[in-house]
Amino acid sequence: MMNLKRLSLTVALSALIAGCAMPPMQSPDVVDRSGNTNTQQSGMQMPVESLIDQANSAPPIQSAQLKLEAAKQLIARGEEDRALSLLDGIDTDILPPALRFDILSLQTQRAIQANDAERALSYLAYMPSLSTLPEEDVLLSEQLYADAFNLNGQALEEAKILIESTRYVHDEAQLQAYHDQIWAALQQLNNQELYQELQQPNNDYILQGWLELAQSARQVIDVRTSETNIDNWLAVWQAHPAAQIMPQDLITGGSANIENVARIGILLPQSGALENAGSAITEGILKAQANAQANGFTPEIVFIDSAPLNTAEEILSAVTNQGLEMIIGPLDKDKVNALANYNELPLPFLALNYADTSAFNLYQFGLSAEDEARDAATTAINAGKYSALIIAPDSDWGRRAHTAFTNTFTELGGSVADSLLFDSSKLSQQIPQLLRVDIGRLRANEARRRKKQSYSFANVRRNDADVILLAARPQDARLIKPFLKFYFANNIPVYATSQVYGGSPDPKADIDLNGVMFGDIPWILSPPSALQRSIASTKNNTQTRYGRLYALGADAYNLYPYLQELSMTPGAQLNGETGQLSVNSNNKVMRHLQWAVFKQGIPVLME
Repeated sequence: MMNLKRLSLTVALSALIAGCAMPPMQSPDVVDRSGNTNTQQSGMQMPVESLIDQANSAPPIQSAQLKLEAAKQLIARGEEDRALSLLDGIDTDILPPALRFDILSLQTQRAIQANDAERALSYLAYMPSLSTLPEEDVLLSEQLYADAFNLNGQALEEAKILIESTRYVHDEAQLQAYHDQIWAALQQLNNQELYQELQQPNNDYILQGWLELAQSARQVIDVRTSETNIDNWLAVWQAHPAAQIMPQDLITGGSANIENVARIGILLPQSGALENAGSAITEGILKAQANAQANGFTPEIVFIDSAPLNTAEEILSAVTNQGLEMIIGPLDKDKVNALANYNELPLPFLALNYADTSAFNLYQFGLSAEDEARDAATTAINAGKYSALIIAPDSDWGRRAHTAFTNTFTELGGSVADSLLFDSSKLSQQIPQLLRVDIGRLRANEARRRKKQSYSFANVRRNDADVILLAARPQDARLIKPFLKFYFANNIPVYATSQVYGGSPDPKADIDLNGVMFGDIPWILSPPSALQRSIASTKNNTQTRYGRLYALGADAYNLYPYLQELSMTPGAQLNGETGQLSVNSNNKVMRHLQWAVFKQGIPVLME
């Protein structure tokens, strides 16, 4: 959908030229852009039908002027289709530049307002040369191009035309509006598009500076030090127009958006089936708070048992009237769904699970199988793999991982050649079926090999996939990988979720996983942080799957001050114990994991 805010400049400028907001109060003469006046009727505006009648018998240029005036009147009284039909009948190729511009700009504006990008761009293709137009018309022409590109999803072309336009803008406030619009367009580019454009040899100084600024904002290592990259850009590009008038989003970013709250509610189960999980998360929160206290002010924490609370109304009743400014929790998915269905919450919640929908003031953060599957699919695409086989267990979490694999891989331009929801007891039959192994041919070739006769195992299996996306527990993965090798698929790279790894090195058991790449949280793959060492001094389960909940609690506490900034700043992230954390447009916290590959049965971090 068109961004109406970004069209405000077009509307303002076009109103000066099109003049179709209301009929003129006095008589009107039809005036061409060269200054010649042809008085058609005095005392009152000439009726549309009279204008059209005269146009039909007038010379071409005067006819075009009359039709343009008639079209403006028709638009003013709501007869849009008739007006456009009248304008479409004008041969603009024979007109002087100014009149040609007036007609084409009016047609383009109407097409844009009708959300018809293709028609708008077709009109713009016939615009007169900019060198033949006064400066204000050049500016309007460029803005119309930008709006049409915006509507057509051509963000790079939009940014380029806006950058070109700034040479005609001299007012500082107007330049600020243009820079904000350029920045908004650049944020629509994906990383690959931005990288490719940065490598173009013919980029001029102004364009290259904008592109490098966009790249700097995306290379945020940690939201807590996000200003460093922009400062580095400023040091190199201090003479660039964007350095003189920075986009507003960069000015308002940073610590100004940190939520300095004085009182936080921790809404976690203190009893019931999730009591142990709630206790581990709480331990992580308390350790993170203790670390934060060494660096200054920390908010007061209020603990609320979520176990007896079932509805959104019960939850909100329990947290209100306690002076709380922020809530971490709940953990139970049903309760998160209840809050999401409430539509608009009175204060921010950082839920520690994911709901099926979203709501105002509800942020969602968790350790889900879907998160890891999405990251694996994205990592495979980034490695240039575009045709996948998916293998996941026939279980609730396996089906969720399978769906996330499929959706993410296809959304990013890949295709799924085939998939398998496996039964652990039937892997010996299911893997060759997935690979479409010709068992008869395989046996015949094996027999010939034993007899030392000529044989070939080429093309025994399918060859339409270049990657395998795997979700499996260690005991299943240790069976699946040898089956893949046996059935000639050992050369297809395998990208897996963290479930393939038990959490601590076991080279004897994991030797069969050699070559498998998997994503996992820094808590597991990186050297222990100070916080992790602190918890490990009193707990012996920090490296288990249960121990990951400590990391979740610590990240929830460290994350809450930056939620607003992360949600407002594309590319911004926070380095946490559970991954590189970012916030998407639905206020869901996304995790990018660390990646490792099994070598000699031991995970080794990848670049």
